[in-house]
Amino acid sequence: MLVYIDPPLNQLRSRYMLEYFGVTVVLGANIPDLQVEIWTNAVHKFNSDGGWHAVPLSYQQQNKSGQSVFTGGFRPTSQGCFEYTYRFRRRGEPWQWAGAFQENGALRVKPPAPEAQWTQGPQWIEILPQVYVGNFIAASQAEQLGIDAVLNLAEELTLSYPTAANIAYKKLGTRDGAQHPIDDGLLQDAIAWIEQQRQRGKKRILVHCRAGIGRSGSVGVAYCFYCHPQWTYEQTLNYAWQKKADIYPHRNLQASLERLFPRR
Repeated sequence: MLVYIDPPLNQLRSRYMLEYFGVTVVLGANIPDLQVEIWTNAVHKFNSDGGWHAVPLSYQQQNKSGQSVFTGGFRPTSQGCFEYTYRFRRRGEPWQWAGAFQENGALRVKPPAPEAQWTQGPQWIEILPQVYVGNFIAASQAEQLGIDAVLNLAEELTLSYPTAANIAYKKLGTRDGAQHPIDDGLLQDAIAWIEQQRQRGKKRILVHCRAGIGRSGSVGVAYCFYCHPQWTYEQTLNYAWQKKADIYPHRNLQASLERLFPRR
């Protein structure tokens, strides 16, 4: 039934962190209720803990030969070496695998590309009133952008502002890459600092890291979870993604937040 897969198994593919890893699977017949998935241990937006998991592929069309074409993929959110394979089945039937046991493809994820979109200018999105998630470029232009409080989550980056700018600044550095959990204490300190700035009348509080996606996105999710005790973690993530679709949570974020701010 399997006609074609790209990228194939038993080969190494490289991607930059946050670069799309897309795949195509072609099956030899148009079978109703067919499910096709990538099976991978790569870390991405929907799999911050990095276990083996499925990424569903979408049916696109029949080609001229009457074969069914499925496509899809994900954006890796951590550097490292990972594996992937493919599986397919008719709904309700056992899965069939594209290769033999452990006959997988390899995916090497490199540091983010220097020309990535978030390096091209200031990016900052209001996730809650007065609270923004953004990148280092936005933080570096805080005075021009009217930002009056900056929380820096990037351990590798430091900023300073002229006293006359009256910009409150706090650094709570943590490691890049979704595989690195954010410490419970740091999450609490970040939330407390944001609350303090709001109480002091700051109007534009920027939470940033390098890209404005992972570390700052995770703290943004944490602050939303704290502010809305009636929301589940899943509801909080969906809300954050409506505001900024590229946010990805760091490993163990859900467990940390449910431990720090338990739901009734």
